[in-house]
Amino acid sequence: MTFDAWRRGARAVLAAAAVLILASCSTKPEEPAEVYTQRKQADGLMVQGHQRTDRLALDAARSAYDAALGLYASLDDRDGTASALLALGRIARMSGSPDDAAELYGHAESLARRGGGAELVQDARNHLADLALRRGDPVAAADLLADSEPPIADGRVRAAQLRLRGSARYELGAADEAEILLIRAGEIAEAAGEAVEAAQSWYKLASMASLEARFDAARTWALRALEADKSAEYSPGIAADLRALAIISAKAGDDAAAEDFYRRAWLAWRGLGRSDDAASARRELESLTGRPVSVP
Repeated sequence: MTFDAWRRGARAVLAAAAVLILASCSTKPEEPAEVYTQRKQADGLMVQGHQRTDRLALDAARSAYDAALGLYASLDDRDGTASALLALGRIARMSGSPDDAAELYGHAESLARRGGGAELVQDARNHLADLALRRGDPVAAADLLADSEPPIADGRVRAAQLRLRGSARYELGAADEAEILLIRAGEIAEAAGEAVEAAQSWYKLASMASLEARFDAARTWALRALEADKSAEYSPGIAADLRALAIISAKAGDDAAAEDFYRRAWLAWRGLGRSDDAASARRELESLTGRPVSVP
């Protein structure tokens, strides 16, 4: 299925979901067994989608999320529908379709505002803010990341909100404030058992320190990110952390460490089937060593 064909189908499902949601009552009877079974199926499909996304099997992940979206919509499950839309938006963004991602994120936020909790609304706004940052608009991102009243509780969504706010503040020239926000975000994520989210904060801190030529600090943060991603067995994060450590080591003049990290990053990207990233790491390794690298 092409992405355009999938998008047309997803819009049809979303339209049906909107009709169901607008017609729903504020209270519902106890859930029948059939409904419970379908909800569990949808939840299981979301787990499958997350696992496939972690392996960068994006088409397979999209199929799982799309099936979950259909089930949630048929059940008039507003929160589930919004979560599936956010997941599909992330796949669109990772597939190089930021406009489609923005549309899906916007639909998710709209659904969340019709009855989801403040945390779900902020989750949607976090996704929109992340997209704004990737598009080079930290002002728009900062607006999306303002605290609600009262603010949401500490957890994955709160950690992401603070991490993205820190990234926005850094882009706006407030490096000291950014560092405080990122450290707090990582601490909240760790306390919540969200290792991958924590790793993203440590990775950003490593990048900031590297840009400021604070290579000891950069290496410390990057190693902490690597440790967190390894604890979660998050392979794309591990590969990115290894490449970051290679770049930091090369900048610091430690060519032996840089060679080791580049080689490990290359092999990690190869194992994930990310040919472009693998080729980039291989070129960087060959440039560092001055000799061609053989394929094992």
